[in-house]
Amino acid sequence: MNRSDSLRPGPDSRMKSPPSHPIVPWTGKPRRGFRHGRPSTAAGFTLIELLIVIAIIGVIAGIAIPQLLRARLSANEAQAIGDSRAVIAAQQTYAASNCGFFADLTNLCRNGADCGGAIGIPNYPATAPEFVGGDLGRTSPYVKSGYSRTLAPNGTPSSVPAHCDPDSLLDYCYHSEPADVGRTGVRSFSATSAGAIYNDPSGAAIACPVPAAAAFLE
Repeated sequence: MNRSDSLRPGPDSRMKSPPSHPIVPWTGKPRRGFRHGRPSTAAGFTLIELLIVIAIIGVIAGIAIPQLLRARLSANEAQAIGDSRAVIAAQQTYAASNCGFFADLTNLCRNGADCGGAIGIPNYPATAPEFVGGDLGRTSPYVKSGYSRTLAPNGTPSSVPAHCDPDSLLDYCYHSEPADVGRTGVRSFSATSAGAIYNDPSGAAIACPVPAAAAFLE
């Protein structure tokens, strides 16, 4: 027996080292909690996280929605005031061509489904411009941009020359009232032949002729 044989380990003295990681038998699908043999770190939102997100969305909505409503109300009021100015300008131009008399809305335009179909002044040239567009010359009352529009006559002349509009008006009030107070508008407005626009801060109807106590807008 030589020296090398004495140092050779026997069959029972062979050292066995444990595996570095447990052996997971492959079944064709990853085990729960493992992804390709490794623990999964993906997780959904917790209930607290969802509640925080919902609370943040609620706060943003609570700030944004009133701002949007106020912006819409302001836009509707601005449109009503702008249309009142347009009607005043159209009536003044009409009166300059109609013996100083004013007209109903439908006699201020010739185009549009609700217009009168012809300018009220007899023999008014077909090529001459309209006094007001079809969007404002509709049969009143009508609703536009959240406001109900009405032209109220305030007196008619006792006699009208043959070359002037037979349906002439001595005076008028052009009312713009919120169709739904607080939702489509806050203030109501009334324009007069004097070129003035009055308003009621509560959105209530304004009488014609406009009372002296009415708030003057411009």
